[in-house]
Amino acid sequence: MLVQRKLVSGFLKTFLSLSLLVALTPSVFAEGTKITFLHTNDMGEISGKPGYGGFPELATLITLERQRSLNAITTFGGDLISPSLMSGLSHGIEMVDMLNALKVDVAVLGNHEFDFGPDVTRSRVAQSEFPWLASNVKVVGGGPALGTSNIFVKEFGGFKIGFIGLVTPETTSLSSPGDKIQFDDVVTSAKESIEILKQNGAEIFVALTHMDLSDDLRLAKEVSGLHAILGGHDHRTFASVESGVAILQAGSDLRYLGVLDLEVERKEKRGRKYLSVIPSWKILATSNVVPDATIAGMTEKFGTLLDKKLDVAVGETHIPLDTRRISVRTKQTTFGRFIALAMKEEVKADIGFTNGGGIRGDREYEAGSVLTRKDILRELPFGNVTVLLEVSGSNILKLLEHSVSKVEDGAGRFGHFVGVSFIFDTKNPAGSRVSQVSINGEPVDPNKIYTLATNDYVAGGGDGFAMLKKSKHVIDKAAGTLMATTVMNYIKEKGGISALK
Repeated sequence: MLVQRKLVSGFLKTFLSLSLLVALTPSVFAEGTKITFLHTNDMGEISGKPGYGGFPELATLITLERQRSLNAITTFGGDLISPSLMSGLSHGIEMVDMLNALKVDVAVLGNHEFDFGPDVTRSRVAQSEFPWLASNVKVVGGGPALGTSNIFVKEFGGFKIGFIGLVTPETTSLSSPGDKIQFDDVVTSAKESIEILKQNGAEIFVALTHMDLSDDLRLAKEVSGLHAILGGHDHRTFASVESGVAILQAGSDLRYLGVLDLEVERKEKRGRKYLSVIPSWKILATSNVVPDATIAGMTEKFGTLLDKKLDVAVGETHIPLDTRRISVRTKQTTFGRFIALAMKEEVKADIGFTNGGGIRGDREYEAGSVLTRKDILRELPFGNVTVLLEVSGSNILKLLEHSVSKVEDGAGRFGHFVGVSFIFDTKNPAGSRVSQVSINGEPVDPNKIYTLATNDYVAGGGDGFAMLKKSKHVIDKAAGTLMATTVMNYIKEKGGISALK
């Protein structure tokens, strides 16, 4: 896939009529330079996603782009060390090794860099062979420094490029930075950092960000002097010029490499000097790319290590478990409800819910069986993430009706619940089967807002759960924990799986 567009920046449009006359009147020009930014963000998994490449293919694309542009800077937009099964075991050591091998020049912290606490953040920053930026992040109360930088300056062709890094202030609720890490307003911090960059001689200003796209747009609108925003956090591909600023995000999970070219030139017209910056971009997919052999060797090594790590006991089931397809799609099972309970407890929700179609082991476990990491991944193979939604009581009723609407067909929408009780009668038509609904012992109030822990698949409307699609996400996919990790952590916490009340 190749998407390429060229636009004149908003700043240049102001002088467009003057620029058209440059060739006709005496002027003084400095030699122009093309500066290329090779950007990725939101990786998490070392293996990539089905249908796309991984690190080896990304490395090939980066090499080709570096050959095309001698003035190339490789950037990363945050969320590296989590969430994935491997990083849940290693705290992201292998992910930093991969970015080191790719020779990344500069990165910004993401909220997931704090998933294992600030001490792990410090360790991963120290391990890195490139600087991490966090211009709006401060250590307060005498805590040890993270080792991050507020600014970064790199020079190409006589032009100094100044970088700042901004992390979503929602990290305090999305992750685990602790009480000694403070996240300041991104616009205020950006303005302050750009002034520092100017004092260091920078004249091209780039923000690496890890925050909502709406915050990127606000940054472009409210902070003067920015030329580019290279973002992350939303897991989307996006490229545009907004408020005169080029904004680019490169999706997630190694699917794409974002390439932003800035054609930079100092110009003078009738005694007035100005800097011409014209952006163009393309988004390159990692599919159907020849893998880099060296990087492929590294990923294979880490994959072998992961296989060994998966053959590790998580805990014992003290009761028989049934994850057969016929069971998880037609009745509430102990394993299904245990998953729902693990999610509910992790995010402190009123209700826990998961769909039977996401449980894939299709087997029975005898009481006394020791469950391994491989067992849990076999049961939950899709890489779904635990999310937290705010849902009205009326939509909870719709959710329950939908979950039992095709139980006689063994549909994957069949739900496993904790925190809510109800009865249903398949003799009634779909949509009118559920009755006697209570939430945590109280009759459901259709007008009340409840919190629901579930997986990102159904939260996005998967399996027909359209009533959840527009729910407010308190914890979204970008900030959530892998369901498999949630379940394994809960098994360890509870000392195994026992009968549920």
